[in-house]
Amino acid sequence: MPARTQLVARPGQPRDLALGAAELRGILRVVEDCERASALPAFREAALDALSRHLGYRNSAFFLGSSIETVFQDQRPTVRGLAMRMSGPFLERYRGLEAFTDKESLRLMQERGLVTLDDIGNPERPEVRLRLERFLRAHGIHSKLLLRLAGPSSACAVITLLDPRPGAFGPRDRAIAAVVGRHLGNLLRFYVRTNTGPSLTAKLSARERDVVRLVAEGHSNRQVAEALCISIDTVKHHLTHALVATSCSNRTQLALAWQREMGGVAMPGPALG
Repeated sequence: MPARTQLVARPGQPRDLALGAAELRGILRVVEDCERASALPAFREAALDALSRHLGYRNSAFFLGSSIETVFQDQRPTVRGLAMRMSGPFLERYRGLEAFTDKESLRLMQERGLVTLDDIGNPERPEVRLRLERFLRAHGIHSKLLLRLAGPSSACAVITLLDPRPGAFGPRDRAIAAVVGRHLGNLLRFYVRTNTGPSLTAKLSARERDVVRLVAEGHSNRQVAEALCISIDTVKHHLTHALVATSCSNRTQLALAWQREMGGVAMPGPALG
C-alpha cells in the first residue's frame, strides 16, 4: 500500500487553488479510498467511485495508455454515469474524433494537465472542437473537463469528467481537479510500478465490469439491466462471459472475487431506482 498522503498547500499556490475545508476533506477522502485499492485496475475503479461519492462527479471515465498520444485508444476504459455510453460503438466513434489526435489539443493536455471542452482544438482549426462538441451534445453531454494524471514516464492516464449542463465546470472544479490530479498522479506511479500483470478486472470488457460491479453490490439482474439500459438477457450474457473469463463457478464466487480485488468492500456505483 502506498504511503499515507498529506494535503499540503504549496508555497505560491494560485488564488484559484485556495479551496475550502469541505473541498479539502472531500479530496482527502478520495485519496484515502484510492490508497486502499489492491492493484492498478482497482485503483481506476476506486478513483471514479470516490470522485462520485465525495466530490459529486458522477459522470466520468478513466483512460490509461503509454503516452498522451495513445491514452484515448484505451480499449477498456473505466466508466461511470453518462460515460457508460462510451461502451461499444459510442466509444469507437468517440476515439475516432480528431480532437484526440490533433497535435495542438494533445499539447495542451500534456502541458496544462487540465483542459475543458473550450480549451480543446487548434485556433486555426476551430472545426476540430466543433465536431467534438456536436458529438457530445448529441449524447446529452454539454460540459467536459479532462484531467491528466502526472504519472510515470511509462504511462499516461486521463480522467474525463462529463456533465449534461452547459458551463458546469468553473474555477472551483478546476481547483479541485488540479489538487486531485497531483495526488492521484503520485498513486498512479505506485500502482504502475507494482502492477504484476492481468487481474480479474483486466480480464473483463468495460461492460462486463459494469455488470459484475453491480452484481457484487447485491443487485438483481433486473436492477442491473435497468441501471445500464440493457435487457436482462444481455446481463445474463455478460455474466456468463465474466464467469468463463475469471474461472469463477457461480455468481457468488464472482462477486466475492470482485470485492476482494476492490479492497474487500464492494464499491458503490450509481444509485438504482
